[in-house]
Amino acid sequence: MKHVYLIQMGNTPRLYELATGRPIDAFNRYATYKTKEVGHAFAESSPSQYCQATAGFFDYCYETGVMGGPPMPPEVAQETINLYWDFLTNGVNSTDFVVRRAAKALKKTPVKPTSARTYLAGVNDFLRTSQMKLKDMASLVRILTKSDALANVTSLPQAEDRRRTKAEIDKIHSNTLTFGNTPKNAHTHALGGIPGGKVNGSSVSRNFPTEKVLDLLNNVEAPMHRCIAAMIAAGGVRHSEAWGIRKSDIDIDTRTIRIEDPNFHRNPAAEKAAKKLPYKGRALAIIVMFEPFKTIFFESLADYLDVRPTTDSDYLFVSDSNQAYGEPLLFLKNMNSLNKQLNRALRKAQIELRTTSPATKAPYTSHSLRHFYGVWARNFVYISGRREIGLTLPEIKLLMGHRDIKSTEKYARLSEENAIAEIEAAERMKALWGKSPNIDQIRSAVYAELAYDLSERMAA
Repeated sequence: MKHVYLIQMGNTPRLYELATGRPIDAFNRYATYKTKEVGHAFAESSPSQYCQATAGFFDYCYETGVMGGPPMPPEVAQETINLYWDFLTNGVNSTDFVVRRAAKALKKTPVKPTSARTYLAGVNDFLRTSQMKLKDMASLVRILTKSDALANVTSLPQAEDRRRTKAEIDKIHSNTLTFGNTPKNAHTHALGGIPGGKVNGSSVSRNFPTEKVLDLLNNVEAPMHRCIAAMIAAGGVRHSEAWGIRKSDIDIDTRTIRIEDPNFHRNPAAEKAAKKLPYKGRALAIIVMFEPFKTIFFESLADYLDVRPTTDSDYLFVSDSNQAYGEPLLFLKNMNSLNKQLNRALRKAQIELRTTSPATKAPYTSHSLRHFYGVWARNFVYISGRREIGLTLPEIKLLMGHRDIKSTEKYARLSEENAIAEIEAAERMKALWGKSPNIDQIRSAVYAELAYDLSERMAA
């Protein structure tokens, strides 16, 4: 960065002006606040990612004159801030002179919209958090001093909540499953922030192909990585949750795994370690695993325990390096590094399978195994006594630890075969209407034909 420099002081990032060496208070207050929230709302890596993105935004503001020089007219400053998305995605190719000049001076390489959205998320979180703190301070001054000394302090208009258009609200309603009574104003406002461009989402499912998942798990070479991959496929855990599993969380006799709750109700002493793990809504204490992946996990666990470094640590996954032998990997590396390590092992296992994601043309990642869990639960899990195969979305939401069922919709997609089978059963029912047909008999016949067709395709 050209105008600012970012350093790490303990667990908290700090930003300074390069020209004067003075600390940038707005950034540093934000960094302190985000660091204190670790373990309550997000993982340990989140403050670092958000602060890195915000530091880049400060560099842009200094370069364009929004900061560090004579005050700009408010409308000019706001327009320059609004160009940040253009700066990220177009840079030197922008049609705006200010953006081109800033990108050239900062040697900024344009990024894809999906990556730009990640950067913008950190910046907008900074803006919204700062606005919230400013309003809290004004209220506190008013209460304590009976003064409106901060009443005239203006905040950034971009950070104010935005009222959605009717078209936006209608689109949300059409794409969202709702249960019970939803308030009429539930989706009327969107969080404020610097506007971003359109990111075209992919309709291609990101779950690992069901027909190749057993081959993948068997091809993972290292016992530790095979154990983690099988745990994600069998239980749908996040990779960050998997790294935090302890030996005492696993009951080999009953073949169950507990997962530590983020509020430390079961183990108050675990709070320090749990700050490494994100809380994203998991409510169940027991991971629900499905066969045959459950058996593969416990077989992989036995293989890993045979070679696991000898240590007193209760954490399951520990280092085998000479420098940190037996130390929990959770404390030695950040989540991004651990996930990259796991994905390298999965990529190597997929070379022989020649498996790539249709969405990215790249090998599937550990997150694809979590997607696979959702698809498997929706399409292949059978509970005795039910007329349909598969769990319901609210059930899968609970198992996967989602706070929002919209997330579950993205994971637990209905398979094409199941959808066609249900449509065919409905069509046959309609054709036999008035002849006292049994819908369950018709459905079973259709699924029997589907099973035969799948067997034939496998044999071909």
